[in-house]
Amino acid sequence: MLRNSIINLVLKVGLGISLLFATLASFVTPSVVVSKWPNFIAERISEQNLAEFTGLVCLGLTVWLLSGKTKFASSVTVGILVLLTILSNLTYVTFVFSIFPLFFISIALSLRYYPRIRVVVQTKVTPLGQTTEVTLPSDNQAADLTDLGVTESDIHLEHDQHLFISKQ
Repeated sequence: MLRNSIINLVLKVGLGISLLFATLASFVTPSVVVSKWPNFIAERISEQNLAEFTGLVCLGLTVWLLSGKTKFASSVTVGILVLLTILSNLTYVTFVFSIFPLFFISIALSLRYYPRIRVVVQTKVTPLGQTTEVTLPSDNQAADLTDLGVTESDIHLEHDQHLFISKQ
């Protein structure tokens, strides 16, 4: 579990540093950053505004990625934006090859944080040792997906949610 946490941290820090570098580049050399935008966008918006927007988006993505809130959504968002950047700059081969690893890092984080639910039925082999009771909604309340099981395990809190259904 500690190894997975360290791997996740290294991936997030690597992606975050790259995004911080893009933030810094947008304020130091805005013409280089704006040249990576598609022409139909770069022609309609001033260079300074587009560079500031790029820097703020990259900074916001860095904070969101490192904050730990909605980990899956943040890594997928970064992956989609990097993919859009790659697709809009296919003619700049050296640039595409330099940011392509960022796409794979974001995909790796997305796979790490993909929400999974495992349903396990209680047997003699799988006791409900470390579980917490979950109350089911009454008939007049609408049930959402989190209220489908009877008990919830504290095992693998980092990625998994295990729902145990006891034999009744």
